[in-house]
Amino acid sequence: MRRLVIVLIACLVLGSVAYAADFPTKPVTIIVPAKPGGGFDITSRVAAAGWEKILGQPMTFAYIPGASTMIGQSRMSNLPADGYTIIMTSILMHGMAVVTSEANNKMCGWDKVAFVGNVVADPDVLMVHKDSKWTHAKDWIEYAKKSKKTLTVSTPYPYSVGQLATNVLIRETGINAKGVPFNSGSKSRNALAGKHVDACIGPYCSASVKKAFIRGIGSFTKKKAFPGIWDMPTMTEAAGVPVAALYDSYCFMIREDTLKKAPGAYKKLVETLKQALETPETKAMAKKTGMADFIEYWSPEECDAYVDDFRKNVWPKYVDVMVKK
Repeated sequence: MRRLVIVLIACLVLGSVAYAADFPTKPVTIIVPAKPGGGFDITSRVAAAGWEKILGQPMTFAYIPGASTMIGQSRMSNLPADGYTIIMTSILMHGMAVVTSEANNKMCGWDKVAFVGNVVADPDVLMVHKDSKWTHAKDWIEYAKKSKKTLTVSTPYPYSVGQLATNVLIRETGINAKGVPFNSGSKSRNALAGKHVDACIGPYCSASVKKAFIRGIGSFTKKKAFPGIWDMPTMTEAAGVPVAALYDSYCFMIREDTLKKAPGAYKKLVETLKQALETPETKAMAKKTGMADFIEYWSPEECDAYVDDFRKNVWPKYVDVMVKK
C-alpha cells in the first residue's frame, strides 16, 4: 500500500500500461460485506453507476455480511489478485478490526490490503426517535447523565465507528448509557425507528433513509455538519468537552499483492474511480440516494494518511473504551 509510486514506475518500465488498456475483459465484482440496502451497498452502487461506463464492463455485487465486515474481507483474500475483485468498507471500521485481538489476523492486516480510493466521508451522528422530546444533543446528554436507567444506544457493529463514537461519548460525558451493536447498520436504525432503543449512533447519510422515523440531534464533527437533512450542533458543542470527530469513510480496497501481480489493472481502477465520481451517471445516482453532499474522493495516498492518523492519534487515545483488558 505504501509502494504505489514504485509500482507505477515499474508499470511504465515493464509495459503493463498496455495490460491496463485491456483491463477489464469481464465483470468486476464488488464485495459488499453487509446486507443489501445499507451504506456500503448504496455507496458501491453510486460509484458503479459511472465506473462501469468508463471500464466498459458491468460491476456485480456480492453481499457477504458478518463479523464486522471480516467475512467479506476473508472472501477477497482467497480470490485471485487480478483486479477483478474489490471490497467496499469503512476505513476506521477496518482499522479497528485490524487492531483488536478478535480480528487481528493475517487476512485483514494493513499489509494485506491496498486502497483504490475513498468515495464518501459520512460523519457519525446521535439520533433519537422522531417522536422524542429531544431536539438538541445537549439536552439528551444532560438527561442521560441523570438517568437511573441505563440508556441503550444502537450501533451498526461491535467494531463499527458508531460503537467507537458511543463509547467515546460515554467516557467523555459520563452519561449512563451503553452501546448495543446489531451487526447491521439498517438493523440498528430500525431498532430506533421501532422504539426498541433510546438512541442510535451511526453514519449521517446512511441514516437519513429513515428520516420519517428518526432525527439527528448531534454530529461527531469538528464543525457543524451539512444541515440539508438535520440541523445539528457538534457533539463537542453539545457536551461542553472535546469529543472526537469520527467519520465512516467508505472506500474501496483491493488485495495488496494486486500491485505486484496486476499493477496495470490496479492503476486503471485508481484512475477511473476518480473519473467515475464526476460522471453524470454517478452524480444522478448520488442525488437520487441523498448521497450527493457526502461524496468526497480521497486518493490512495490520502487514505493512507487517514490510516496513519488513526493508528497514531485516534486509536491510542480510545483503545481502552473498545478493548477490555
